Amino acid sequence: MKLHSFQHYSHGLETVVHDMWITARVKSALALAETTLGLNVHVKTHAGTVALSGRVNTHRQCEQAVALARSVPGVVNIDASELLTHVFTPGHSPEAPNAEETTERRPPSSDDK
Repeated sequence: MKLHSFQHYSHGLETVVHDMWITARVKSALALAETTLGLNVHVKTHAGTVALSGRVNTHRQCEQAVALARSVPGVVNIDASELLTHVFTPGHSPEAPNAEETTERRPPSSDDK
């Protein structure tokens, strides 16, 4: 029973290490191709499936990130559903990607009566 448990544990550890290696290779490929990709695209790997998330400036950068991830040996599948493109509307200034709206509330003052 102990041998089976050890083999199961070592296989799980092997999978985790392999996923970490894939994540590092994908991050390196993104950073070497274009610095902004390496900074703006987050990479997570689980059982060979690479999940890309974050925000990039153009659809071309999205496609480039997916292509670079696909080129790394050991990648089984790619999930880029959380990889978003900044959308700029003419006449509006862009907001920071992670900006949260805050509503400022003032307590009513005696002058407001």
